[in-house]
Amino acid sequence: MNSQLPRWRLPPSHQELLRIVLGGASEGVVVSPEQRAAIRQICSAPERHESEPEEFLIAFKLAIVDAANDVGIPPSPARNEFLARLVTAYIEEFYRAPLADGNGIERLDGQSFSAGGALLAITNSDGAHTSPDAQPSI
Repeated sequence: MNSQLPRWRLPPSHQELLRIVLGGASEGVVVSPEQRAAIRQICSAPERHESEPEEFLIAFKLAIVDAANDVGIPPSPARNEFLARLVTAYIEEFYRAPLADGNGIERLDGQSFSAGGALLAITNSDGAHTSPDAQPSI
């Protein structure tokens, strides 16, 4: 008997969004602006707060594999590389998405990287900004 709870999955609306944006995808290309926008929408959804970040990432990975299967992207090394690029975009968007603090003020959750790879300013919980090249304290 398996005592583990079933793994949390992305809501059907997010899964459908992924199927739509992967429907016209070509393997081996960069993440398109439409795909990144869909990922950003998923990362900013209220469901992001209902599970641990690791669970949300796992749910995203499961959803993109299902979406790729559903739209007929055949298993191959090129598909794996493309899906890995989508996961990278997901991580960038997840940690870049602004979160509202208790006062309704948006802040960045941890370090964020722009599409060009530049480190964005980090906003501390007290509202102070650190420089982009400052090392976060652990």
